[in-house]
Amino acid sequence: MKSPVSSSVTHYGITLIALSLITGCATAPPTQEMSDARQSVEAAASIGADKHAPAALNSAQQLLSKAQDDLKAGEYKEAQKEAVAAREAARQAMAISQAKHAEPAARVDAKEKPQPPAEAAPGRLYRVKKNDNLWNIAAKHSVYGDPLLWPLLLKANAERIHNADLITPGLKLIIDPAPTEQDKMAARQHAKQRGDRARQAKDASYLGRYGLR
Repeated sequence: MKSPVSSSVTHYGITLIALSLITGCATAPPTQEMSDARQSVEAAASIGADKHAPAALNSAQQLLSKAQDDLKAGEYKEAQKEAVAAREAARQAMAISQAKHAEPAARVDAKEKPQPPAEAAPGRLYRVKKNDNLWNIAAKHSVYGDPLLWPLLLKANAERIHNADLITPGLKLIIDPAPTEQDKMAARQHAKQRGDRARQAKDASYLGRYGLR
């Protein structure tokens, strides 16, 4: 990437689905992936994701259903991809739900004792400040400590960020607490190849790997 992602007013997007990259051929039933996906979907539903993150939960459920169909049909490679996608979508739904649960408590604490703007800790919310952009937020040691990982912020907040070059002061961003090495690699690759032209189209292509946009 040649220049930092600029900061300004954003328009919120409405899509939020996460997808891990899968390569190679699956010659055996993806038993573990299917089990992980089911558990993640059930866990997301149990903490109210149907209310706080209905789009992500619905996508996770649909992906899991399709994975089950492909598994029965012997399409193991497709079933594996869809199971991993379902798991990641469910985890995203959980992250949003947990953030929503935390907001009321945060407001109560703020009334009792004024708090300085928090930079963020992995797995928590980050409130965008004036002159912030995804590049410099990702570079903070309290976030990822690497500006090239800014696409992870876009991925985790696809429902909130319509244009990665336009984020609003005061916007609350979710920080993925434990991105996989595969996700980091994909993020760095996108950050380096994004360039100056057709940025939104390239961002859409990046998010498309995760079932977003």
